[in-house]
Amino acid sequence: MLSRNAWITLGTTLGVVGVTGGMLYLSRSASAASPRGDAEKNGPDAANNGGEDAIAPDKLPALPTASDVEGDLSRNWGSTPPDLRPLFLLMEEASKIVGSGRLFALISYREARFITTAHNGDEPSESAERDGSRRAYENNKDRNPPLRYGEESADFGSGGLFGLLAPYFLWAGVPEIGKRAPFLNARPELMFEPRIAGFAAALYMHRLLKYRRIDDHADIKVGWANPSLLSKGRGGDKYQEIRTRFYEDAEKLGLDLEDVATIPGPRLDSSAWPGFDAVFKGIVGVSPKEVA
Repeated sequence: MLSRNAWITLGTTLGVVGVTGGMLYLSRSASAASPRGDAEKNGPDAANNGGEDAIAPDKLPALPTASDVEGDLSRNWGSTPPDLRPLFLLMEEASKIVGSGRLFALISYREARFITTAHNGDEPSESAERDGSRRAYENNKDRNPPLRYGEESADFGSGGLFGLLAPYFLWAGVPEIGKRAPFLNARPELMFEPRIAGFAAALYMHRLLKYRRIDDHADIKVGWANPSLLSKGRGGDKYQEIRTRFYEDAEKLGLDLEDVATIPGPRLDSSAWPGFDAVFKGIVGVSPKEVA
């Protein structure tokens, strides 16, 4: 799970904070097709539009489709669910991090098994996730804009397609655009919206590539788990464990990490990042102002 430490550590650094393809698709297709279902059935207070300024799910476009992307949705995706491939490729195209689409798929496989409403922290046994989000909130709430649902995010843990830690998910954009950051009034359940989670993941990928030493693709997954492993933890047991698991996941999912036509090597490059607002609109489908 991303995340107890990932958003905490990188946020502080930046000054802010074997299943088969068929079985995998069947196990999560309903969730991906209707990520808003859980919030709606639990009543209005559980939905993302809990406040007048919060993001309303009905303002967000549905999952992207093949017509929304330019790249190849058939080559080197392994058993990535077909309905999510356009999202991962749109994340790559909007962020201009060439080759990142397949890696986003691989990260989502590890963090959520492609379930859009995956939640790490809603079970009694997942107290470590809740402890992590609580630390993230308490350690950073005084130096970031207030979150309308800060206490809820502190007790949430992590979740969504990419295992995002709730407080840092809601503070996404503060280093780039300050108080204009789009999620400050939203509930943490907003991360269950695939396009929103996709934007936050693309932003995090950009930060890793820009501010951390990333030697190869496996280092991205190390940074996703805990960015400190890319510095003082580099080469240690945990660092090696995550890298080994990354390659094992690629084999299980059926991704060829050496297919340079789809995943240029040896490392990704985010220097063409077109800016916060442009990437947000490119992935989410509307501008930050339109969803506020």
